[in-house]
Amino acid sequence: MSYRILILSALLMAGCGSPADVPPQEEPAAPGVSAEQIARDTLIVDTHIDVPYRLKEKYEDISERTADGHFDFPRAVAGGLNAPFMSIYVPAENENNGAKALADELIDMVEKFQADWPDKFALATSPDQLEEHKARGLISLPMGMENGSPMEGDLKNLQHFYDRGIRYITLTHSRCNHIGDSSYADLARPQPVRERAGSGDEPDRNDG
Repeated sequence: MSYRILILSALLMAGCGSPADVPPQEEPAAPGVSAEQIARDTLIVDTHIDVPYRLKEKYEDISERTADGHFDFPRAVAGGLNAPFMSIYVPAENENNGAKALADELIDMVEKFQADWPDKFALATSPDQLEEHKARGLISLPMGMENGSPMEGDLKNLQHFYDRGIRYITLTHSRCNHIGDSSYADLARPQPVRERAGSGDEPDRNDG
């Protein structure tokens, strides 16, 4: 047994070679560009910015640096942010209580950003527009909807909001709605989605 171990050790050492046979490690290359330059050269997207509902609660001029919040035009430019998705946030309390009207009001507000400051912001509904706006020095304003309550049980509203610029919808928020169960909700309470009759096709279930 010891004889075999010695032979195996010798073979392994022979395979390793001498230090002279190992090529020297190259020194790490000095960085050629700064992080700021990388940010300038890259199209940066943030998929959720809670600006519209924040400004509904307390309006500020986001074309200038604001006292509250985390987003405005100067901050976006300084950080290299090109496409902040404006979140059309509808609180869970608006289920069956004016959800669609509130969503339309918030979309109106985002459209007004472009109308008021066309040299700074532009609505965007496609990747090509993001590239075009970046080349023109504009901040793109794509939109996503937080909470599907504004669908109000009618698939025509899905087309309505797509036509208004919405490009994603998170189905629920902090409570169950007519589309699905919320992970925050206590499903022992009345009206989880699997106990309700849906409109049209049965809704997907989330029993996990």
